[in-house]
Amino acid sequence: MNINKSLIYFSLAIIMVMAATTVQAESANAEDKDSFNMAGYIFLAVAGFGWLFFLTLLGSAIYLIAKKSRQLYEPKHPVRCK
Repeated sequence: MNINKSLIYFSLAIIMVMAATTVQAESANAEDKDSFNMAGYIFLAVAGFGWLFFLTLLGSAIYLIAKKSRQLYEPKHPVRCK
């Protein structure tokens, strides 16, 4: 399973643009135009890293399951019934 790196970079760029437009829209609705809401950016960064960690774990688990399922499982010591 060789994933194209350009596809990963493109997906990451789309996610970053979506997050930036959400923050920009929220800032535009604020009463004080000069306010810089640092807490919102920190929250988005933490949430983004959390999703990245979760999706990495999920992707690696799917990859390992797919890799293991390619070969037929044969037990070393099969149980025989009498």
